[in-house]
Amino acid sequence: MRKLAFFSALCFFLSAVEYAIPKPVPFFRLGLANLPIMISFLCMTRRESTALIFLKVLLQGIISGTLFSYIFLFSLAGSVASGFVMMAIFHLFYGRKLVSWLGISMAGGLANNLAQLGVACIFLFGENTKFVAPVLLAISFVASIAMGLFANVFVEKSKWLADLRNKNWTEVKSAGKKSAAAEEKKSSSKFQFLVLTFSLSMFILLFFSKSIYAVSGIFLLAVIACFIKNKRVNLLPSLALILSVTFFSILVPHGKILAEIWKLKITDGAIFSGLERSIKLCSCVFLSKLIADKNMKLPSRAGLFMSFVFEYFEKLSENIGNKKITFSNFVSLLDEKLEKAFEC
Repeated sequence: MRKLAFFSALCFFLSAVEYAIPKPVPFFRLGLANLPIMISFLCMTRRESTALIFLKVLLQGIISGTLFSYIFLFSLAGSVASGFVMMAIFHLFYGRKLVSWLGISMAGGLANNLAQLGVACIFLFGENTKFVAPVLLAISFVASIAMGLFANVFVEKSKWLADLRNKNWTEVKSAGKKSAAAEEKKSSSKFQFLVLTFSLSMFILLFFSKSIYAVSGIFLLAVIACFIKNKRVNLLPSLALILSVTFFSILVPHGKILAEIWKLKITDGAIFSGLERSIKLCSCVFLSKLIADKNMKLPSRAGLFMSFVFEYFEKLSENIGNKKITFSNFVSLLDEKLEKAFEC
């Protein structure tokens, strides 16, 4: 349970990072959350990888607030198509050294695009899909190459993944069951139940909130709740995220023009869009901090699983510290973060 929960949290975390990046097309994704899917083929069963594919779609819908929108259909079609194509190619050819992660990623990217273009043709653009297709295919082609090259390097150099693959999963699963049984026996206080109810209610409100004021209110309530629950609160990363996401959103102008700097049009639509995305993402982080409580008992095995997901998501969302991120040390820093989060 914990292994699947960790990979689900990693998909959740990378989806959150991807959500903060402006997109040229509404349903386009860079594919960052495909990395856990690809890695899962090495250390999880096919059934677990299949479950992870669908959990990834669900968590992407949660983090982006598109769970009940037409965009969710694009995500579902693309993720399922790419996930199963990558899984099939891996099990058929990777063991025989006939394909690398680059090939797997490119095949997955192509399957994702074809599935999404099919949905776009049926539900959104119709015959005009042919005008969107070239841009989507070109950008996704580059993104899939980048993801495949990174996967090649990560699988080769990652100490965390090597340790993960060498573990005796029979022992790990047994330990996980004991841990789950122990946690299920712990009683949940009324205060913890109220915190859980509050957090889930705020998540639901985030799904439907399109107003920057409503999203900001939820963010403020989440921060206050973290203070009350004695959770560690550091607002500087949130501020940095809000500023960076809003800045990049301004580079894609839409709406009423407020000012023009060096031929760059500053529009209200771009500003509010960036603020909404970034504040919603920060709200998810703080609400996850509230839910991530090892002593909290959630009803049923599914509830326990989700508590593990939020627990790992909180760990993954923590800062790297004062270490400078460069191209040469990125894999080692990612390894360090994964090791710390997985040991929690």
